[in-house]
Amino acid sequence: MPIQPSVEQLTRQPAESASSQNRPDAAPSSASASTNRALSQLTSVSELADVQPTDWTYRALQSLVERYGCIVGYPDGQFKGQRALSRFEFAAGLNACLDRISELIAASTEDAMTQEDLAAANRMREEFALEIALIRGRLDGLEARLNEIDANQFSTTTTLRGNAIFAVSDVFGEGDRNQTVFQHREKLSLLTSFRGSDLLSLSLYAGNSSLGNLDAATPYTGAFDLAGDDTGLVKVSTSEGTLSSSFAGSTGDAIQALTLSYSFPVGRSADIVLAHSLTPFQLYAPTLNPYLSDSENGTGAISVFGEQNPIYTLADGGTGIVANFRFFDDLVQLTAGYLADGLAVGDPSSGSGLFNGGYGALGQITVNVTSDFSIAGVYMNQYSPAGQFGFNYNGLGITGTAVANRLAGQQSLAIDSSPVITNAYGAQFNWQPSSRFSISGWFSTFYSRLIGQGDGNILTYALTFAFPDLGRQGDLLGLVVGAEPYLTRMGGDPQDFDVDVPLHIEAFYRYRINDNIFITPGVIWLTAPNQSNNNPDSVIATLRTTFMF
Repeated sequence: MPIQPSVEQLTRQPAESASSQNRPDAAPSSASASTNRALSQLTSVSELADVQPTDWTYRALQSLVERYGCIVGYPDGQFKGQRALSRFEFAAGLNACLDRISELIAASTEDAMTQEDLAAANRMREEFALEIALIRGRLDGLEARLNEIDANQFSTTTTLRGNAIFAVSDVFGEGDRNQTVFQHREKLSLLTSFRGSDLLSLSLYAGNSSLGNLDAATPYTGAFDLAGDDTGLVKVSTSEGTLSSSFAGSTGDAIQALTLSYSFPVGRSADIVLAHSLTPFQLYAPTLNPYLSDSENGTGAISVFGEQNPIYTLADGGTGIVANFRFFDDLVQLTAGYLADGLAVGDPSSGSGLFNGGYGALGQITVNVTSDFSIAGVYMNQYSPAGQFGFNYNGLGITGTAVANRLAGQQSLAIDSSPVITNAYGAQFNWQPSSRFSISGWFSTFYSRLIGQGDGNILTYALTFAFPDLGRQGDLLGLVVGAEPYLTRMGGDPQDFDVDVPLHIEAFYRYRINDNIFITPGVIWLTAPNQSNNNPDSVIATLRTTFMF
């Protein structure tokens, strides 16, 4: 599996499914593919492997091939005479024969054809005159369209793809203070290939969502219980339930370059990605959640948590290198990468730069056990400067409880003045027993050390269920059940740390209007927000409309 996101991956239509027969951009079936292959000219009927002298068509084919030279065969050396033939296909073949006959007559070749053959040819030409004219009209139309495309394309090497997402969202729960919001996010991807096997990708985002103040897109942010009892009520935002339509959309309607990468193959079993800006690991490592993770195209899960294992969002994303190595006919894939803090990598001051600031180092091994079952083990080593720890976006957090993103337990620790070093371990799988059902899951544990303050442990896990083409082709029912990253221990005796597991339960249904428009209603139910039952449950409802172009 190549690590660079292909044009289809970055801009894919969600009608795709695990089986290629359900993908609008999939290769044609073997029958239709063979129909469209280029044919090769024959000089003798004996070159056709599936035509024997005992066949009743042998003499007719021999005359057409050896006398007039107007029958061709497929590249595999077969005539495929048993395959059904449409009138249009027959008209195309007849037209080729008639053109060949005209050449022979013009050349005045002796005995080029008999009077009987000439009379038969004229009758056939009259019989299929309409079909031949329609074919010529179609060819003229295609030529005109190609000329228009050539005249209006802005680049011979670059393809422009994009999407626009509009979402109406609100939160419901006891004491809720959120307002109903109408958010939008746009994405433009410039995809350039110079050699056919490489890919230069630039993704631009703009939107009006807010990740710094998540009240509008996530649950109630009033008096949350940080300590696990009634004595620790603090006004704080939680990142649980952050909508995927809000990700990368907090630009204040200004255009921002989120990802810039160049990927290229090395030999036949390795690929290298040079990444810049805020490029995240999940674009290049197999996340094993094929239907709910969609490269931020607005057609997968309605939450950031439902898209992939949060272990990938621990690192802020940034500048560096990611490599994939494939072994044993792609049965085993090894991913390794290093990404420095994308916001500080260009800063030459102390504590910044490519190697002296925040970073994330990832190692992953993925095993395709069978064609429909894959497993992976993930390791992440991450360093966050003071005040920047969190599950993505330099401490702002896009998933997980506020307690986990702040490493704050029974005691308020000085995370804003102390760096954090984390070792994270994860495992995940995907099983697709049929083209209509897929199940994925993950478990990750994070051992974070707030330097000079204490050690903590964070857990997250989930199961996701996908039912592609449910109801009609291109539709998708998705379910997510799990726990977003939550802090289980922070210094001291683990038994003294009171934790209520915050459950995340999500359901959505993506309805395909056509290949370019999708409407997705969905709900997220959060229990024990910010990992405390003292906080009321919250329900997030959203109606997302995605336009792809």
